[in-house]
Amino acid sequence: MFFTQNSASYWQNDAKNESLQRIYGISFPDKKQMTEHLHMLEEAAKRDHRKIGKEQELFFFNELSPGSCFFLPHGARIYSVLMEFLREEYWARGYEEVITPNMYNVKLWETSGHWQNYQENMFSFDVEKDKYGLKPMNCPGHCLLFAHRERSYRELPWRVADFGVLHRNEFSGALTGLTRVRRFQQDDSHIFCTNEQVKEEIHGLFDFLKTVYGLLGFTFKLKLSTRPEEKFVGDIDTWNKAEAQLQEALEEFTATGGSQWELNPGDGAFYGPKIDITISDALKREHQCATIQLDFQLPQRFELQYNIGEPAKSGETGVETHYKRPVMIHRAIYGSFERFIAILTEHFAGKWPFWLSPRQVMVIPVMVGATDYVLEVQKMFRAKGMHVDVDLSGNTMNKKIRAAQLAQYNYIFGMYLSSSF
Repeated sequence: MFFTQNSASYWQNDAKNESLQRIYGISFPDKKQMTEHLHMLEEAAKRDHRKIGKEQELFFFNELSPGSCFFLPHGARIYSVLMEFLREEYWARGYEEVITPNMYNVKLWETSGHWQNYQENMFSFDVEKDKYGLKPMNCPGHCLLFAHRERSYRELPWRVADFGVLHRNEFSGALTGLTRVRRFQQDDSHIFCTNEQVKEEIHGLFDFLKTVYGLLGFTFKLKLSTRPEEKFVGDIDTWNKAEAQLQEALEEFTATGGSQWELNPGDGAFYGPKIDITISDALKREHQCATIQLDFQLPQRFELQYNIGEPAKSGETGVETHYKRPVMIHRAIYGSFERFIAILTEHFAGKWPFWLSPRQVMVIPVMVGATDYVLEVQKMFRAKGMHVDVDLSGNTMNKKIRAAQLAQYNYIFGMYLSSSF
């Protein structure tokens, strides 16, 4: 057994009582496991995203905006590449990107049920005698998008993607680097589809997960989170139906060689069951990022519908129109960009793969006369969209190379002008 930390604490949590010391410790059944754990802690400290973020000048925080990250140019490069990668996948998979407002009248959140169930986590304020709230999620706004005109069954499934800025009122004591913030963006998407299309869409999302996580070197596990015991909306029959559809899709995915899944009773969202996806990083630590949520409640609360235009009956002319409710699938793969970048930073230990690296190439002139040539080479690479820097400082060649190595450049080019040119 060894002690991990200590802290001051009042007896029975009462400041009038004597101050005591709280001691934290952990024990293992054998020394080997303890040694492995200590090594993991040591490695985790080296990979801490807050440490690497500072060393590589990726991002920082300021007390004037707690829980809101400032991404520096190199950090913004990673952010943008991750976003563009998803945009390419969206294009290939039939998603349409939208842009929605950041604040809404509280009436919207009352309709969605968030005001009754999520109010303490929202930032709200008064505007001209009305109360408004910054959006903590995009789903109610996407319901307004669907409802703004009549929809036909021919339009479904409608896959909507939104990189909108979100705000959640996290307690200041819970804010931890990029892993818990107040201002963030998600790779948020909602799929409006028919009941008959649900299973196919879920399988499409499983394929999306394999593509993204496979490229980044993550393995993942799946959990089916079912109806909470108390805090939920909608009738139990609808919940049971939704859970059965998700379970069937999971079983089919596993049967075709996909990841195993397990049941997580009572941990669903208040509006519907969900599949939580946990990824395993280079240190075998698990992180919950992606989620797939099946929602029958918001379409009901916003009275969403699509027409199924059935043929006229015998002897009649025209078309008799009938309406049905769509099913809404909530989906994120990164989760929040901020948290995912924290996970990637620690997963790669700051040694970014070339396609994602904010420092792809450092070009160093070997001779003073090569300065113009080096700048021309940088311009040529940048025209191809590559992140290329040059070191024109007065340092020695060895110092320049060492500095580039410490900064984790993928490639270092030394260039000179040949006398034969």
